[in-house]
Amino acid sequence: MQFYKEDKDRLVCLLCSYYCRLKENQIGICGVNKNIADKIECLVYGHISALNIDPIEKKPLYHFLPKSKSLSLGTVGCNFKCSFCQNHGISQEKNIDKSKYHSPKDVVNMALKYKCESISYTYNEPTIFYPYAKDIAIEAKKYGIKSVYVSNGFESSEVIDDMKGLIDAVNIDLKCFSQSYYKSNLGGNLNQVLENLKHFKKNDIWVEITTLLVPGKNDSKQELEKIAKFIKEELDEFTPWHISSFHPDYKDMHIPHTSIESLQMAYEIGKKAGLKYVYIGNTSLQNDTLCPNCNHAVLKRNRFEVIENNLKNGKCPKCNYKIQGVYPKMKTIRKTGFAGSFYPNNKEEILKYFEEFNKQITINGTYNTKAIIVPHAGYIYSGLTANLAYFIAKDKKPKRVIVIGPCHSMYYEGASIALYDEYETPLGNISIDKNYSNNLKDKYTFLGFEDNMHLEHSTETQAPFIKHYFGDASIVEIVYGKMPYEELSLLIDEVLDDEENLLVISTDLSHFYTQEKANQLDNICLNAIAKKDLELFDKGCEACGKLGVKAVIKSAIKKGFDTKVLYYCTSYNRTKDASRVVGYASALIGN
Repeated sequence: MQFYKEDKDRLVCLLCSYYCRLKENQIGICGVNKNIADKIECLVYGHISALNIDPIEKKPLYHFLPKSKSLSLGTVGCNFKCSFCQNHGISQEKNIDKSKYHSPKDVVNMALKYKCESISYTYNEPTIFYPYAKDIAIEAKKYGIKSVYVSNGFESSEVIDDMKGLIDAVNIDLKCFSQSYYKSNLGGNLNQVLENLKHFKKNDIWVEITTLLVPGKNDSKQELEKIAKFIKEELDEFTPWHISSFHPDYKDMHIPHTSIESLQMAYEIGKKAGLKYVYIGNTSLQNDTLCPNCNHAVLKRNRFEVIENNLKNGKCPKCNYKIQGVYPKMKTIRKTGFAGSFYPNNKEEILKYFEEFNKQITINGTYNTKAIIVPHAGYIYSGLTANLAYFIAKDKKPKRVIVIGPCHSMYYEGASIALYDEYETPLGNISIDKNYSNNLKDKYTFLGFEDNMHLEHSTETQAPFIKHYFGDASIVEIVYGKMPYEELSLLIDEVLDDEENLLVISTDLSHFYTQEKANQLDNICLNAIAKKDLELFDKGCEACGKLGVKAVIKSAIKKGFDTKVLYYCTSYNRTKDASRVVGYASALIGN
């Protein structure tokens, strides 16, 4: 969206419904958007004036990710002039502090650091800094972080349409039901706010409404009945209505606090009108969410704190009635299938393995590891070999680990990428980077998601190593079947281009030959890796994951990376049976 349009010798700002027509160097009514050199520039872009971590209930949003944290930010400026504004120190300020700049990525990184599930644009009117909020929201979507608007509802229709798919929820201040009060005391106009509320609903953005009861201004029975009637008839009966208590502030220091009686009257009016979710906020009065079907308390709150969440997948636990709102989905887990067979099913035994493996490691020099090649047999056979590569790579501290291995259980053309939420291991679950995985899936036509492909030991045996050595990293799992190695190499090229990635290629070598024959065949594979010789792989190399190894070597050649074979052994080292062995090797790729 372009946030302005030309109109003769002026530019029309498209951020809010004032549609300010600005001459060159003129600033809009908000005080922060200016016509500069044939474009309208948002002067507060990147310049935050208020920043906090709030419970989402403080917005207030009671039906949106309950009990979650929201990184909340605002700038200076506003397109309204409310005489009771609690944030007048920034909303009515025109001077912009440009001493600090926070890029959209900076904001999202803060949200990630403090485990905020959403970012709220609040404190002042966010539509006046929508260009900044939009860029933050786009970046946040990459990490599954939602975006919230706390607004006076005077957006332009163009902005509301642009919000679709970016802004997940809004709380709109429906300040009164009087056109004259909007015009004389607030700004904007009532009819536009009402139309915008319907527009938000039409665009499938979750809507909650707040009305601050100001004694003598908007707290008459007749006016409150009009608000409740509008919500019920023009939006729906399930739209939450928050009734908030006024306290003296800014230019209205002479007005008393809202009485408990007025708040209770408004509550009763809302319920009588047929609204299912009416709340009295910012007081000590009860504001639980009750199931409309059986009246069971599904969410109990003490002011802005959720003290009891009884929701079961967004439903009442007593009668299974769906409670309208946006709730966290039940996490999907990539379950272990080989714990207790290929590797121990308890943490202590796995850590004991790693401890014993590490006693046998001697490292000379350093290596900038981009990828590792590791085996995937039971830990008693190949764990030592795999551990060496992970131990050397541990200093990389990747943001995500992409593990690629062959499928042993079914025929499949192409490859499958895991789209679960978490990856189960005995050391604790690993977060799956679903956004990264989905982006790959959308880009490469050979990638799909086949649940049965992921009951696979070639990749699962790597997960405990990944959890142990890269505890903060997420995981991406790809299991391949029949496909050209050249296609997989294109994906690997992209993976290796990202400095935040570590790539793990899983393979065992020859299977069930004599020790002498296995050494002969496996040496072909090892030389092909060491010499980066793609043709040599086809002169006797036998490996269940040869396709993946060839793909990564092709990428290594393309990018000029070095390869280093670390260790080779066979199952003979464990069984002492030289008549029927399996080969294992580990290698580094990087520089």
